[in-house]
This record gives sequence, structure tokens and C-alpha cells, in this order.
Amino acid sequence: MEKGYSGLGVNKIANKAGVDKKLIYRYFGDGNLLVETYILEKDYWLSLADKLEEFSEIQTPEKAREIIADILERQFTTFFEEEAMQRLILEELTSRTSLMAGICNIRRNIGASLLKHTDPHFKNSEVNFRAVSALLISGIYYLVLQARINGGTICGIDINTPSGRKEITKTIRHIIEWAYEIPKKKSKGN
Repeated sequence: MEKGYSGLGVNKIANKAGVDKKLIYRYFGDGNLLVETYILEKDYWLSLADKLEEFSEIQTPEKAREIIADILERQFTTFFEEEAMQRLILEELTSRTSLMAGICNIRRNIGASLLKHTDPHFKNSEVNFRAVSALLISGIYYLVLQARINGGTICGIDINTPSGRKEITKTIRHIIEWAYEIPKKKSKGN
């Protein structure tokens, strides 16, 4: 995955793995199944699919706030550490393939399954928690990709340093807490 998904072929996969390409064809067809299997194992959001039952615990706003903040903090940390996933997300953003579109759709469904548990907490609220989540998730992707590819800072924060990463994870939690405070204040005022 060093040169991206589009640069893969059965011959390259077989050479890199040191195996006969017949084995790749036998077990993974044209290589797409191998890439899909790899993504399914490495992708942070896809790993949450196995834990969707646990999201039923998001009945209370307090529990939801904690679970969502934890999920997004871990997404940031995991994505920062997984260079292969960084290349795959970059590939997903810059090319159109049915495989990448399918993986993106699976991620979208996982997010929808999670957010259906938070929707009741923001009913009749001016906070659109889905929009808050979208900004945080896409911000995490951009922040990590920009720092890893260009090595620079954003707003003076260098996430290539432990202190920069700590500031981002702390702020992710703060944003979730702020979002949850608005409906709580409104219900106390009524």
C-alpha cells in the first residue's frame, strides 16, 4: 500500500509478499478481495461494526457524551499512528473506485447506526450533533493527513508532537461536552 490502492496489481502484491501470484488469484481473485480484507482489518470505523450492540448503552446523554468523545479521541490517535490507513483515506478522497466507494458506504452506515442513538439527545435542540460529528471526523482526517504529508502545523498546533496531539484530543472531548451542554441548559431554563 506504499503507493496507494490504484498502484496495486496481483503481480506487485505477489512480489511484495514473496509468493506465487497463483496463490493470490486462488484466495483473493483479482486482488480487490485482498485489499478489502486489509481495509476491513485496519480501518478504525469498520472495527466499530463489531461493537454496535454496545451503543445501546448510549441511552443517557452522560453516557453518550463519554462514549462519543472516547470514540473520536481514539479515531484521531489510531489514524495518526496508521500510515497505511492514511494512504487509503487519501486514495479514497482522490480516486473513484467501486471498492473505495463500498468501504466508504460501510463507514457511513456505521456512523448512522451510532448517531441514531444520539439523535434523541438533541431533539428540539439548536445543536445538530450530526454536523458536529461530521466536522470533527473530517477535521481529524484533514489534520492528520496535512501534518503527515506536509509536516506543518495548523493554527500553531503541531500534531507531530505529543503535546500537539494531547491538545487535539482534549479539544475533541471539549467540543462533545459543549454540544451536550446546550440542550441541557435549554431544558433547565424551561
